[in-house]
This record gives sequence, structure tokens and C-alpha cells, in this order.
Amino acid sequence: MSGLFVTGTDTGVGKTVVSCALVAAFARRGRRVAVMKPCETGGGDDAQRLIAASGRSLPLDDVSPYRFPLPASPEVAAQTANARIELATIRAAYDRLTADAQLTLVEGAGGILVPLTPELAMVDLAAALALPVLIVARPSLGTVNHTLLTIEAARRRSVRVLGVVFSRTAEPAGPDEPTNPAAIARHGEVPIFGTLPRVAALDPATLASAAEQHLDLDRLAALL
Repeated sequence: MSGLFVTGTDTGVGKTVVSCALVAAFARRGRRVAVMKPCETGGGDDAQRLIAASGRSLPLDDVSPYRFPLPASPEVAAQTANARIELATIRAAYDRLTADAQLTLVEGAGGILVPLTPELAMVDLAAALALPVLIVARPSLGTVNHTLLTIEAARRRSVRVLGVVFSRTAEPAGPDEPTNPAAIARHGEVPIFGTLPRVAALDPATLASAAEQHLDLDRLAALL
């Protein structure tokens, strides 16, 4: 079983859209995919969208064992709800979901250093699950710094970085965008798997087609 942990350079960069697109595309290729959104805050539906993209009937309480209404870091959202996130609970759900999976995609919350508990950050969860990280980044101005910082934070904790996918969440493109991927690839020593454009519909079929058309799925699969 292979797997990856999807993180972002910030919140709102398109992690869930990219994650769903990858899940739907690999499922279309015949992979039996397991998905997780271990901690979801703000009352969102990311976990349910991941389940839909997988094309499988996966239990929501395993896919997302911790869900809190406050739109904040998992640490703060849990504290506000008088709860505590336990790594063992996430690990147990992960083991159940991956028992018969060929590929597992785990989507983090926010960026890689977002606090999960008072002791752990999101990157520590990726390390605990022994998963390499795929970074979702904006293609626009500032992304070189944000992405290189994310790469450095992962490597400082000995977490392998698979590479970077850009997600277009806003238009129009800036004059710096054509040079940003090459700068990140060179300075971060990582592969760039492409840019997922904005899509008109977020259903699994449309997202899978966008991923097939715009992302280097073969190269990504070969690194898993």
C-alpha cells in the first residue's frame, strides 16, 4: 500500500480540490483508494467530498475522526470544544481504512506547521503515519518563499517531500507565474507535477479529467 499526505502552503490554497482530483483520477485508473481528513474544523465538508471522490462507501467517523465547528487550528478548535486530539485515535482509524487499500491520501488542515495538539504540528502527523508530503501551493506572487519554507519544515523533521502541485484559485495570472515553478524546483530540489486550473464543476468526474489533463500523474505515481 502506498500513500501520501497532502499539505498546503497556507489555508485556502486548494488542498481539497487537488486532493479530490487526485483521488478521483487514481480511482478512475482502477486504484482502490482510501482517504482521510483526520481533523476538520469550521464545519466544512472536505471529508465527505473526499469520500465521494474515492467512489467508495467509507465511514465518515474513520475518514474524519475529529470534526469541530470553530474555524481555527485543530488544537484551538478542539480546546474550544473541550476535546483533545489523540494521535492513537487517528492511527487506529487510518489502519482500518487502509487495510484493503492500494493507495491512501490523507489531507491535512491548513499548512504543515499548523498545531494539531499542544505538542504536535500537522507535520508530526505525516511523520507518525510514515507518509511523504505533497505540497499544494498558489501559483501567484509569494509562492516561492511560502513553498520553500514548507519544504524546509518537512525536511527538518525527516519527512520526505514528493513535490509540488499548483492550484489556481484566483484569476488573473501575474507576470511572475511562468518563472515560479522553475525557481521552486531548483531551490527546493523537488519535482513540480503541474497546475490544476479552476474548474467549473467540482464533481469527481470533472476533477478526475482535470487532473489527467493538467497533472503529471504517472510521475507522481512512480514516486509513491
